[in-house]
Order: sequence, then structure tokens, then C-alpha cells
Amino acid sequence: MRIAHVLMLCLCLVAAAGTAGAATPRIVGGQAALAADWGFVAALETKQGSQFCGGSLVAPQWVLTAGHCRMYSAGAVRVVTGATDLTVNGGQVLMVDRQVRHPLYRQPVQGAPRDDLMLVHLTIPSVATVIPIATGVKPPPAGTLLRVAGWGATSYTSGTDSYGAGTSVLQQTPVRVSPAATCTAAYGTDAFETEDMVCAALPDKDACAGDSGGPLVSGKGASGLLVGVVSWGTGCGLKAYPGVYSLTVHNRCWIEGTIGLPPPPSAIATAESDGALTINWQSTKPCVGAPDPTGFRVRVLETGQTVELGGAARRVQLTGLTNGAPLTISVASTNLNGESTPISTTATPTPSIVTTQEAIWSGYQQVTNTFVLAPHATDVQWRVETGTRLRFSPKPWQLAPASSAPSTITVVTDGLAVDHDLDVRIATATGDVITVTERIQLAQPTAPTAVGAPQLRGVADVGGSLRCQLGRWSGTRPFVVSRQWLRDGRRIVGATNPSIEIQQTDAGSTLACRVSISGPGGRVQQTTDRVVVGA
Repeated sequence: MRIAHVLMLCLCLVAAAGTAGAATPRIVGGQAALAADWGFVAALETKQGSQFCGGSLVAPQWVLTAGHCRMYSAGAVRVVTGATDLTVNGGQVLMVDRQVRHPLYRQPVQGAPRDDLMLVHLTIPSVATVIPIATGVKPPPAGTLLRVAGWGATSYTSGTDSYGAGTSVLQQTPVRVSPAATCTAAYGTDAFETEDMVCAALPDKDACAGDSGGPLVSGKGASGLLVGVVSWGTGCGLKAYPGVYSLTVHNRCWIEGTIGLPPPPSAIATAESDGALTINWQSTKPCVGAPDPTGFRVRVLETGQTVELGGAARRVQLTGLTNGAPLTISVASTNLNGESTPISTTATPTPSIVTTQEAIWSGYQQVTNTFVLAPHATDVQWRVETGTRLRFSPKPWQLAPASSAPSTITVVTDGLAVDHDLDVRIATATGDVITVTERIQLAQPTAPTAVGAPQLRGVADVGGSLRCQLGRWSGTRPFVVSRQWLRDGRRIVGATNPSIEIQQTDAGSTLACRVSISGPGGRVQQTTDRVVVGA
């Protein structure tokens, strides 16, 4: 849809009746479309049968349209496929259960949307023709002859900025790709984006109000490719203002990632323990705009065990397994369209040599890890690993010689970041086989906070004494506490004891105590109120 002066978006229009002042592209200067050439075309309608946008069937259950066509909830929209005449009951009327607008859809200039695409998911597959997406990485060159189709307005009057009636019979017209310079001259560089858009027209031939989301194609019939969708423009068929289309080639990765099977996980790792396996995996997007999988499916081939997980999960623990029995583990990504090719690995549940393990915050940016190695007949190696999620920083391997008795090992790790929850684990290795124990998670340490202020107690006279009470503090322990006495706001050298004896030289001055509390979460200082020393 186009709006006068600058740019426009499609307004809801009934196919057979035009609406004055509407602002969306429809076909002007066209002719009735041949069903054989446009079997993939789709009409977006309200439940009451009012056509408001066009689209293209790009998969049996997916229709590609314009992002700005998301004007109703999915449940309020129906799609007609396999019909060029909307008054004839020759097509399928299908309901919609999901509308997926391009994640980068935006309008930096009002009425000139970028990444103006949306995929509509049908509740059941259509039996109509599916059109392939154009290949390549660049938009069609200037001068390329393409075709556009829609049920929108068939005339436009610039003097009154008014649109003629729509039509129930699909109209088509050829349009020629304009040079990018023509488009930027017409609309400005802030509105027209050469990477995402293409503009095209011929004299008195253009898309018009009601055609938004409709197909811009190259070729005919079986050789047809979807190049773009009707997006925006000014007026219809105006010489200085060609129609603007959102390119499919620029967003092909997002389109195919949404309508096709998800990519498989990119990496899988296992940690073996007593009667259990911990499975970790990673998932990499093929492009920035590609959608995330909706979930993952983990299978154990030998036992038939299957675990379904939500899309944010990247880790699962399988328990109740038999020690010493090798198992094949596979992980596949899932989405609305099905399951990816799985990736697999093998692992064997094995009792861990680490029988107990404890990790605690023991100081600022410091964790103390204590664990016990069970008796082992051969030399093993161990190391501490710290990090978050799948990202661990391992320390160098340490040797644990063969031993007939349990051995307790304590390791202090310094310099740890405290802005995230921390995982600590012990990895052991015999030869080239590494076994990782269940990890321990430590919550982010909190800084010391006074819940009861430090105070002075005693007699503030010469010959008397004052005691510095620490107050009460919350936060992650342990705390390291220190005191510093102050005279008239200045540090008294060497005065760091809990109490201070008041001397004659203190008469008439003020005394206070500065308390410092240090813990894993940070260091805080607080000073008591000052007292005046009497004679």
C-alpha cells in the first residue's frame, strides 16, 4: 500500500470493493492472471472473507507475505490457496495458527518498513503449488523484467489521491527493475535500502492498494522464482515513484530456516559418572536472522530412552544407566516442521573416582574446592575447571599416583569473576580417557551490606576507653574484618584494635572508628558517628 507524499502500508480492503483513501499497493494496468502461472498465489482474508493482503505458498504449510500485513491475530486470519478468482469455490480455505514476522522488521522511516516479510503457518498443508525462492546473493539487476500479481485496486487518481475498486479476479502485470539511484532519488536514502529492497514499475503498470505481500516473480509456471513481496510506495503507477518490494534473496536464510527443518546441533559432549551421563551440546545459527530451534530431542539408541527439551536447553542428565555398558547418544534439533539430522556420540557410565566434592566461596574472587579421590590402582590425573554453562577454563593437569587409600585434595582458585553464577567441577583422566564429575554451582556472591551500623561503646573521657562494635552485616561469607581508629577524621597510626584507651592528648578532639568488611562479593567501609572527648 502506498501513502501519498511519502510511503505507505497496506490497509484492510475487501477484494471486490475499493476503499477511498486506502494506502496499499494493488495492480493497475494489469490483466487477468492465468491460474497455470500463479498456482502458488495466496489471499489473506479475515474470517468474514475480506481480502486484505496477498502472499505466496513457499512450503505446503507456509505462506510468505509482508511484515506489515500482521494486522490481526493469527486466529482471526484465513488463507485461500489454489484460486485466482475469490468468488469461485475452487481453492482451499485454510486457517492460520502462527504469524512469524521477520525479527529485524522495523520502520526507521514511517511507512517504509525494512525486512518487510512475514511467514504465516497454516493449520494443515495446502495442496496448491509451491514456488521456490530465488537464489543468489544480489538483487536482480536494473532492467530485469518481472511480474507482480494481486487482488488490489485497479486504478489510482493522483489528483485526489484516491484508489479504484479492487477485483475478485487475480490481476497480473509486468514491471521492470529500476536502477537503485532512481529509487533513492524518489524516496531518499533513509527510506530506500538497496540491500533489502528493489523497486520496479513500467508506465501505468504497478502494484497498488491491497496488493501488499503479493508475489514479485521471475519466469513463469514451473520456472517461476519468488524474487520479492509487495511492500510500499507512493501512489500507483506514478512515473517518479516506482513500487518498492522487499527482497527474498536478502532474507533467504531466515525464510528457509523458518519453513524448513532446523540445523542440527553443532557440537555434543558427554560427562560420564556413576550410572549416569551428562549430555551437553551447542547450537549454531546459519545466519544472524535464522530462528532458534523450538526444542531438542535426546535419544539413547540402545535403551530407546527419549528426552524432549525446550529450545533454551543445552544440557540434560540421563540417570538409571548400567555402568560399563557403552551407549550411543544422539541429539537433534526440532521445530514446527520436524526434526533435524541428529549428531551422535558414544559414552559409558562409569563410577567416578571423585567420591565427594565441595566448592565454597572462601574469599574475594576466590573459591576453595575440596574433593576425595577413591582408591585407584593406576595413576590418574585431575584438574579443576571453572566457568559458566559450556564454557570452562581448565587448570593444568595434576598427577595423583596410584593409592590403596582415599586421598583428600584441597584446591584454592583465585581471580574468578563474580558477576555470574559459577560452576566448578573436577575432571579426572586415565590415559586419554577423561571423566568429568557432576559440577557444583555457586551463586553470584553478594557484597557485604550493613543491617546494623557499627557503633562506639564506652566512656569518651580522658582515662576512659571506647570499643568499636562491628554492627551486623549480610552478604556472602566468609568476611574479613578490620578496624581503623580516626582522630578528627584522620587515621591514627597503629590504632587498629577493637578498643582504644583515651589519652590526655585526645581531650577536645573527636574520635571515630572506620570498619572495613571484605567478602567474596566485594569490600565495604563504614564509619561510626564521631564522639567528642571530654576532659
